[in-house]
Amino acid sequence: MFRRARSHALPALPALLALCAGGAFAQGSDRTEQDFANYSFAHELGSGIYERDGRLLQIYRLPFEWRYREPTPDAPGVVLLLPATLGFLDFAPLDILGEELPDRIDAFSFVPGIGLEFERGEHLRIMPFAKVGVALANHADVSGTLYSIGVYNEYRPATPADRQVRLRSDLLYSGVNYRGSLPSDTFLRWRHGAEARRGLGYRIARHELEGGLFGVLDWYIDPPTGPITGIDIPSLQFEAGVLLGTRPALRLWRLTMPPVGLSYRFAGDVSAWRLVFGAAF
Repeated sequence: MFRRARSHALPALPALLALCAGGAFAQGSDRTEQDFANYSFAHELGSGIYERDGRLLQIYRLPFEWRYREPTPDAPGVVLLLPATLGFLDFAPLDILGEELPDRIDAFSFVPGIGLEFERGEHLRIMPFAKVGVALANHADVSGTLYSIGVYNEYRPATPADRQVRLRSDLLYSGVNYRGSLPSDTFLRWRHGAEARRGLGYRIARHELEGGLFGVLDWYIDPPTGPITGIDIPSLQFEAGVLLGTRPALRLWRLTMPPVGLSYRFAGDVSAWRLVFGAAF
């Protein structure tokens, strides 16, 4: 079984998955030899770093999506959700500086899904969504089937052309069914977020750089526990940070390239700095 990495000062490494919507920088904890919340939820909660028998396992989330059709007053928009995660044993991002790249993928998940985005007036959008996929790993017990269902509503008030504000609430239920002997696990989360961005006046071709601030309040009605856990996951968590992206967003074919950001999550024993890839919420 994988265990949570102890409190080493590892720069540029993601922290506990159970707190993430992107990558994270781990902070220390008084506890040792604690089991961690289930990393199989990385497709929803973000990247993480874990330890198994003294070996580091890092999980990186790629939050891609393909906006097939924009919503109109007469028909919903269609968004193809394509989150994938990659896991590497005994590899640190700083190894790239020495031109050492991982030679294999030790864990992988792909959880495709679809969202139907409805317009409600000029500024409000609502999107129910569902996803199902698989997690594969070189340890058979932690391979399994992943699924998520949920709904979000997003309000974007009228702002000047160089600014953007969005307020969002979502309700998410996610689960994992293992192929091995480990018991299934689920979590239920209610999230509220606010974000403000503005253009910075610098351009890359036709794309203007934009910066932003955001805040997120999460209520884990039923937190992810993992098969066995010694970590107290607070039901209420708060996060605040900054983002840097482009306007319009960079795209590869129809895949939207995510912005990046830095934030701090207040979550008791497992509070952490986070390096955010993709939308803050």
